[in-house]
Amino acid sequence: MLVLISAISLAACTFYLARNVIFAGDRIPGPRRLPLLGNTLQLPKGHFWTWFERLYHEFGPIVSLNFAGDDYLLLSHPADAEELLVKRSAIFSGRKQSVFGAKYRSNNKRMLLLPHGEDLKKQRSVFKLLLRPNALLSYHDRIEQQSSRLLLDLLEGPDRYRDHLYRFTATLIMRITYGTGLHGQESDLDAILASNQSFNLDALPGAHLVDTFTWLDYLPDFLSPWRNDAKRKHLEELELFQRLAVQVKERRANGDDSESFMAQVWDCQTKYDLDEETVAYLGGSAFEAGTSVTACLLHTFLLACLTQPDVVRKAQAELDQVVGEDVPGFEHMSRLPYMHAVVKEALRWVPVTPLAFPHKCDVDQEYKGIKITAGTFIIPSIWNMHKDPRNFTDGQIFDPSRWYNPDANGNVKESDSLVDGHWTFGFGRRQCPANYLAVEVVWAAIAALLWAFDIRNSKDPVTGQPIEVDPTTTPWLDGVNIEPAPFPVSILPRTKAHGEKIRLHWKAVASSA
Repeated sequence: MLVLISAISLAACTFYLARNVIFAGDRIPGPRRLPLLGNTLQLPKGHFWTWFERLYHEFGPIVSLNFAGDDYLLLSHPADAEELLVKRSAIFSGRKQSVFGAKYRSNNKRMLLLPHGEDLKKQRSVFKLLLRPNALLSYHDRIEQQSSRLLLDLLEGPDRYRDHLYRFTATLIMRITYGTGLHGQESDLDAILASNQSFNLDALPGAHLVDTFTWLDYLPDFLSPWRNDAKRKHLEELELFQRLAVQVKERRANGDDSESFMAQVWDCQTKYDLDEETVAYLGGSAFEAGTSVTACLLHTFLLACLTQPDVVRKAQAELDQVVGEDVPGFEHMSRLPYMHAVVKEALRWVPVTPLAFPHKCDVDQEYKGIKITAGTFIIPSIWNMHKDPRNFTDGQIFDPSRWYNPDANGNVKESDSLVDGHWTFGFGRRQCPANYLAVEVVWAAIAALLWAFDIRNSKDPVTGQPIEVDPTTTPWLDGVNIEPAPFPVSILPRTKAHGEKIRLHWKAVASSA
């Protein structure tokens, strides 16, 4: 009997080994797997989107992967993502349980990492308060004020351009979320930016072994130093989020704050049965959603300016014709169709969230003859979709003309939205809920930058020759959201008059705020 059991066990192991080493999956193309580990050891240490791009070119639009026992499908065609993640969103909106980021660092309160269910539904419903049409209109003054401050910061310290971009987005989102003053709260801004950047790295696939090998969570604390690290980060960010939320609650009680996002969250706390920790994390989620992505987009846009100086000149010519000596504002938006195209191309050219967070399949499904079992995770590669020549001709080139389509009067068509035509903000019920706010912030910042500055290659101090910056070889900073490493760039006022206008405009903004 023992011999029979051993023989059966050996046969089963042999079959398992052969199946997993030789085949990529049940009739789905993909790289070879190792027993138990699957493709885990093939994961690069960073820059996952480039590895997934190679997989697409080698295996096709649907690629089968397995990481430590979990099945994944990589999608690189938008039609597949639209079918599964949008049309079947009720089935494909789950999340993988993140032990480090969700369970310990966020105490299962962070909207981005919530599983599909009531908690997610409640948080998304509350989040829509941030994006009501009248709310978006009310943010225009704050966006223009912070754009003015960004111009002044770049005028006075162009070498610190990356810091200024993050300060711009952080201060703006802090004002919208918490109702803080024109300059924000400097110490809190620094703390919340640090928390944001830390989470951007912690949420990367493979950043923590326990998220791949979840059985590690059963080990005691003395064998799991990562657990204390996650709990420490949770307590630090919770203290920050709660303190900022409570400040709004106290101002609200005194009748001093009715417009900030958090004031409205407090108003509907009872309606949605939100505990105070959830309220605090809603504020933190709003900050995370609006800060890093926007700063990365603007940083990437500066890189695009160096590759396409003709685009910069053409946009500036349109701005000069429509806006003249004024700093551009939202009242000019509909009359700047080329600027509209520039911003839309900035959203497409380098998708700064190149891989959407995996969606979990909750029920067995059939698609194109493929059996997708419950528990399979779907990774849409937005990077692959935006670079695919079937979707965008010469996708590596920054080319706003692909979007330029004014109406008969030379204005932006009413039906032409900055959020449509690309997949920057993800799919279905997991699509970024702040997409309309994000595109307005990006538009205002890019329009102001192009109106104010000549953005050119820096010159070598020895030779006097331009320092060429090649996007294909520029190092990229890793994270859930990506951006180029800081590169040499000259950001100078277009004329002396532009420099003077920047100072006068900020002085007027600061005195009236």
